[in-house]
Amino acid sequence: MAVIGQVTLDLVQTVKAARSAAEITAVLVRAGGIFGYERFAIAGVPQSAGENLPDRLLLMHWPEEWAARYVSRGYVQHDPVMAQVRRTTAPFLWSEVEVDRDAALARRVMDEAPAFGLGNGLCVPIHDIDGTETAASFGGARIDLSDEARAGLHLLAIYAHLASRGLGPALPSRIVRPEGATRCTRREIECIKWAAAGKTGWETSEILSLSQRTVEDYLSNAARKLGAVNRVQLVALAMRAGLID
Repeated sequence: MAVIGQVTLDLVQTVKAARSAAEITAVLVRAGGIFGYERFAIAGVPQSAGENLPDRLLLMHWPEEWAARYVSRGYVQHDPVMAQVRRTTAPFLWSEVEVDRDAALARRVMDEAPAFGLGNGLCVPIHDIDGTETAASFGGARIDLSDEARAGLHLLAIYAHLASRGLGPALPSRIVRPEGATRCTRREIECIKWAAAGKTGWETSEILSLSQRTVEDYLSNAARKLGAVNRVQLVALAMRAGLID
């Protein structure tokens, strides 16, 4: 416990000193090598039926294909992990969440995630004094945490949430339609649609009978026009601009 405890305290101090989301993300990526997770996200639980993941996203280090699919299909409204965050303050494994057999969309979220390298994970629920809830999730193909590591990750998640919340959302909740949206070509929009469906650049190239390099160029051009810094933001901005459903 002493080793994990000291490592955790060192990571917490580094998070507290961070001045940007990129710095916090870098700390959590490094912590993954210690605690055994590969991916993570910190996001608020939706407060209304109209909210999607980017509306309350603080930090994101998910596989881009999964994040794009999750956003485009509005999975945050059906994710049983998010629902569990409302019901508990104790950290829990994704595999511990009971999914109603009649909840088809909830089961789909859990069934599809492993194909993107998210077989299991630990979620730390964070309940704020304003009544909102936040999920700090850490996962990978598999995750095996000792009680000590679980406690350490719990503490680190709390401080990462505090630090990232002070920086504001990763994507503004209200975005004016980007001027570049009107300049996106038909092919660029087609590539965004397939990215939103969780397809890789290679898979999209096979579907559209294009080279993978051409698909990546289309996505890069669209991202530049919409002001997106990664594929998750590209899909979210395209949805808000009305370019894709």
